[in-house]
This record gives sequence, C-alpha cells and structure tokens, in this order.
Amino acid sequence: MLDFLFIQEFFETLNFEVEVLWQKNEEETGDRIYSLNNEAVFVETKNEVRPQNISNFEKHRRQALPLLIASKYITPKAKQLLKEKGINYIDSFGNAYIDLKHLKIYVEQGNAKPYNSEYSNIFTQSGGQILFNLLKNPELINETQRHLAHISDVSLGSVSKFLKGLFDAGYSVKWNNQQKYQLVNKEALLEKWIVILNEKILPAHKIGTFTFSKTNRDNWKNQLMIPNVLWSGEPAAALLTEYLNPEKFSMFTPLSKQNIIKDLKLLPDPHGEISIYRPFWLESNPIERVLSSNYTVNPLIIYAQLIYSGNSRNLETAQILYNEHIQPNL
Repeated sequence: MLDFLFIQEFFETLNFEVEVLWQKNEEETGDRIYSLNNEAVFVETKNEVRPQNISNFEKHRRQALPLLIASKYITPKAKQLLKEKGINYIDSFGNAYIDLKHLKIYVEQGNAKPYNSEYSNIFTQSGGQILFNLLKNPELINETQRHLAHISDVSLGSVSKFLKGLFDAGYSVKWNNQQKYQLVNKEALLEKWIVILNEKILPAHKIGTFTFSKTNRDNWKNQLMIPNVLWSGEPAAALLTEYLNPEKFSMFTPLSKQNIIKDLKLLPDPHGEISIYRPFWLESNPIERVLSSNYTVNPLIIYAQLIYSGNSRNLETAQILYNEHIQPNL
C-alpha cells in the first residue's frame, strides 16, 4: 500500500489526470501490478535509478506486461537508456516517459536532483576511497584504522567516521563471539561505489585532458605500456576482455603534467579523448601488484567507469568484467 501512495503522488505532480489503480501482487514473483487508465503495467519502485540499474530491470522484465519504473530520482543517462530500451518511467519531480497503447506521456522539466538518505554524508570522496579498498578485499574491515587510512590516502578521522557509518547503515555487522566485523550488502555498496568514483573521486584527482599525437593514436597499446602508467575505463576493458574498441581513453599516473607531455607524448587539449588522473590508492598486497602488471587499474575502477558512461557497448563489457573479476569477491 505504501508503494501505491508513492506512485499516486508521482502522477499527481503531472498537469493532467491519470487514473492509477492497484490490481494485485503476484504470490510467486512478488510482482506488483497496477493499471494506468485501465492499462495493466508491472511497476518497480526505487529511491534512485542510475545506468547500472538498467540491466537488472531488463532481467526482471515481464514479457506479458510493460514495465514502469517509479523512482524519486532518475539520472539523465538512466532516462536516456530507459527510453532506448522502451522502459517507462516516472520520477517524483513530474518527469515521465510512458509509452502505452492508450496512454502516451513525455515530460522532461529538468528539475530533478539526487535523493539523499540520512547516510549519504559517509559516502564522500574520502569514504569512497576507503570503500574501494574494502570492496577489493572485504577482510580489510578488520584491519587497523591507521592501515586503512594509509592505503586509502585519507585521514584517520575519515576512516573512523566511515566505518561507524557503514555499521549504522547496516553495511557491516559484528560477530560477537569473534569480535570481528563483516561487510554485507556488498552489491548495494558496489552501486554506491560507481557514483562516488565518477562524481567525487575522479574529479578530485584529475590532472587534465589530453589528446594523442599524430603518431601514437593507433599504437596506444604498445607506446604507452610503460611503468607508472595504468589504463582505466575503455582501454583497460579492451585489454582485459578484447571485447571493446575504445573511443574514450583514461589512465592513472603519478607523473607530472610536464612529464606526461614529455615522456608520454600526449598533448594538452580541453576537448581531448584522454582523461588522466592521479592514483588515489596504495598497493596493499602482492596480488594487486600482479594485477597492475598488465598495465590496467583494478577492475572495480574500470567497471564503474564503463557503467557510468551509459554506453550500451560499455555496459555489455562491464558485465563481462563483473562476471569474471568482481562478482567472485562479493
């Protein structure tokens, strides 16, 4: 019934009347069936919808009924993907895309803003850098806070605040008999990681935007396979999966801007295809050093960049990375 009120409120923000009626919840699947002006639809509700959620909607999509996503906030990229895939949506700000047989609505007012929960203050740039290490190795949650601060390049106070926030939000639990913590709801944390990396961490660590010189654009695999340079995003995915032909490039390096120009032969260009960032982590174990020996960053970074791009080919490649490199650790 709460979902029903939730959805009714969304439709009330539109400037015309739509009759919204609850029909039933299917016992076997839990699917919620509503009708919009007497047309049946399967409805999923969420607080936020981002590009990484779209594949899940497709997996649970019913063939017999159209799908409607009702969310407090839907990112612009997610809206674009939903429209491309023919999935209906409505948000709490009166933005909607509904393409049914007898009901057609498209309203985009550009007034939406992200939903903020009471725990959003822990998912900051510093919190994201700590989360990166915990998703790589969940056992680190029982390491000393000083060690976590060191490998995450954040303050000791940031670690203390973040770990307390994780516990309070239900993302970690404590086994009383062992006095140890365990990371839980890791899939939900992975979704938060995608947003934090792209919206908070990468902008804070960006060195600049560059372009290839005329001689090394088509030879990027060989010319830039050198120490102190790690590919991320599309080129890293291409190296790991051989499934993608990169169009946008990104990398991490501790080199200065001057050395990037001199040693890598890359040219500063505000409209260039290469985004370069400073590393925000320290290698904490020998396994990670082996992973970086193929000149790519950790798959968690590559995956998050691909998903956030919203590009359909990138999303397919991200699923390959998830299956092979990320899911086994969740």
